[in-house]
Amino acid sequence: MSRLSGWLQEGGLYLLLFLLPFSKAAIEISFGLLLLGWLLMLADPRGRARSVWVRPAFRPLASAFAAFAAVCALSIAVSDHRALSLEGFVEKWLQYLLFSVIVADILQRPAVRERSLAVLLWSVGFVVVEAVSQELWGRGLFRGYRLAAYGRMTGPYENPIDLATYFMVTWLVLLPATMSQRGARRWLGAAVLLAALLCMTRTVAIGAWLGLAAGLVVVLSGLPVVRRAAAWLLIPMVLAGIFALQHTGGIGQVWSPSEIGKRDRLTMWQAALGMIRDRPLLGHGVNTFMANYLDYWVGGERQPRYAHNCYLQVAAETGLIGLAAFLSLLGWILWRLCAVLQQRPPGEQMLLLGILSGLLAFLLQAGVDTNFYAMRQAALFWVMAGFGLGVSAAQEPG
Repeated sequence: MSRLSGWLQEGGLYLLLFLLPFSKAAIEISFGLLLLGWLLMLADPRGRARSVWVRPAFRPLASAFAAFAAVCALSIAVSDHRALSLEGFVEKWLQYLLFSVIVADILQRPAVRERSLAVLLWSVGFVVVEAVSQELWGRGLFRGYRLAAYGRMTGPYENPIDLATYFMVTWLVLLPATMSQRGARRWLGAAVLLAALLCMTRTVAIGAWLGLAAGLVVVLSGLPVVRRAAAWLLIPMVLAGIFALQHTGGIGQVWSPSEIGKRDRLTMWQAALGMIRDRPLLGHGVNTFMANYLDYWVGGERQPRYAHNCYLQVAAETGLIGLAAFLSLLGWILWRLCAVLQQRPPGEQMLLLGILSGLLAFLLQAGVDTNFYAMRQAALFWVMAGFGLGVSAAQEPG
């Protein structure tokens, strides 16, 4: 039973890390494997004793997960679209939260960590191939998405912002881990990261670039070897970013207050604030923002849309109580990673530093985009959060 549980969890994790940017169906399949393996582990008393979630240090974090899930469930009772809310709660939020819970248990094992990072790096490499083939031939090699749809790279995603978010998070997570390698592995990893960075310039996703810059500040506060490597990559990053923005006219978009993306976001945020004002406690029900959007429409495109500010959308759907529970959960995750950072050996310290910077960059971008409401992006965040929690748990006594 224990061996079967391990195979299911590891296989599900590697499948998820590799195929996450390419397939939503792969995320569902991976989740099924992870959940089955985890339940088999908990059915074994020895496996249950190894879970991080029975340890005293993780009890506040477990309570934060449970509190946010409970508020989401309560919001269903006040929803005007209960079937939609129930579907969103079970198929989105509950699944996302369980990704972190399950992955935290798996990633306690150092060998699994090493293999997971290798799989993630290979996945980034294949995404780069997809994006470059799209740039050279107008169509992606694997998914077949055309460059002409936006005039910017989308890779295996439907829009360029999602591709930029993927590169932003994985770049920050993998940079410190890559720099801790030696010889050919280090150079191979650096080449993949540099290629991903250059591809990211073709997305012209301003929020992702701001998130990457903030995450890089966190990375630069780390160990000297990370600072040196980040500094070497910073120069081509800045030059490539300026060139891409100038070439595509993106510099004008960055500074223009009348740029369509900024105008649209202002109208969507006003709609979200109207929803919060009408139902401040438990909101309109989880997963109902688009269903209620036209009732609060104030301008822009007259069609159901996301808020493009995840925190406002959480508050609109689950109320200020839900927003407080959500921010508390995020705070506990970040606090846990920061609390153990200085206590870890150098290799794990660098890995935790990369994960922390990636999560912070994601949270910053979530203030101007739909990160937590795009399936592949949300899965990426919660899996990386579980990754960090698993690494942080290795020092705790079983």
